[in-house]
Amino acid sequence: MNYELTTYRQLFDKAIKNTGAAEIDIEYLGSEITQESQRILNTLLVTTAQMEPSKIQQYIQQHQLAIHIILEETDTAKLKKNVDKMEESKHIIETFESSSEILLYEFQKYFPAYFNHQSMLPPALLRSAKAQIQQKSSQLLNVFTSRKKPNQPMNGLEEILSGIFNSHKSMNYTQKAYMEFFLDTLSEVLEKIEAGIELLEIILAIISLNYNHPLFYDFCCRYFRSEVDRCEELSSQVTTLNFIKKSISQTSPLTGGTYNPALPEIQVSLLKFITSELDYLNSMDGIGAHLYQHGLLDEHYKVTLTVKQLAIFIHLQVEANIIIAPSPKLLHEYIAKHYRTNETDRISAKSFKNAYYSASTEDLEKVIDKIVTMLSLAQEKL
Repeated sequence: MNYELTTYRQLFDKAIKNTGAAEIDIEYLGSEITQESQRILNTLLVTTAQMEPSKIQQYIQQHQLAIHIILEETDTAKLKKNVDKMEESKHIIETFESSSEILLYEFQKYFPAYFNHQSMLPPALLRSAKAQIQQKSSQLLNVFTSRKKPNQPMNGLEEILSGIFNSHKSMNYTQKAYMEFFLDTLSEVLEKIEAGIELLEIILAIISLNYNHPLFYDFCCRYFRSEVDRCEELSSQVTTLNFIKKSISQTSPLTGGTYNPALPEIQVSLLKFITSELDYLNSMDGIGAHLYQHGLLDEHYKVTLTVKQLAIFIHLQVEANIIIAPSPKLLHEYIAKHYRTNETDRISAKSFKNAYYSASTEDLEKVIDKIVTMLSLAQEKL
């Protein structure tokens, strides 16, 4: 045991382990614990001022570990069933617990460069940290609910913010500090924004806090794809993604911390995702342009069918495996971009999609007539 903690440890052994229990004066012991805690801190401050910097870290972390051990033993004592003078024992345990927690707080305050922030929280600190984080999380959700736009679906984001902080069976000092900073700062940011905040604004605020949890990453990717799906034209999709990319790129980080240091920063991960989506869309546009330039693909095909009839005709070819499309969405976009009808020179991907999945009897009969004509022509060639 470190010299500076010898007396503190003796007090602990005497009280918690019931050594000389009959002689214990609870009030006097509480006063001794408080005085000894202050003496320990003063001794460490004086001693470290005279030490070489290279030795201070080991010195401080030895005392930190010793306090951790005492806190773990107080936790064990709490669970002990056969304890004489239960109320007195409970009071003594809580006194040691409180003074030990204060010592650890003072260690972080006065020796931040030498404190072991990666050390796991002892049980007592973990419980209080979880309770505090849960309270802050509830406060954040209240602010979030009051600021979001009415009827805007944000259930996925609400679940992430409300549940993720309760999943930790253990955490270290760095994680605790990050979570508390995240919740406090995000609440402050949302409170400054007027009601009716857009989902993208909330996402950017969370990105600025480097909340790189996999669930948040998945949520963002799904949101970006949903924004793209709302666009009818390929050019609009590219414009939408470029706007989101610009917004994320211009988001300044508010902290050097991160939710999970083992994972890339959320800003970097999301920019990579958007870049890959843009590359794909640009390649699809480039293929069409290349074919058109070389005369392999006309820019537009004009058909005598209506948009609804064309959608039925294309759908039947897909069902019959005549047309093999990588996805219905890409097929709809291609038809909208390269086909014209007698009704319109501009087909929207959305109107084609709606017609693709709904066929009226009248339109279906018109398409059947065209197919019968095709069969007759084929029969004549036999």
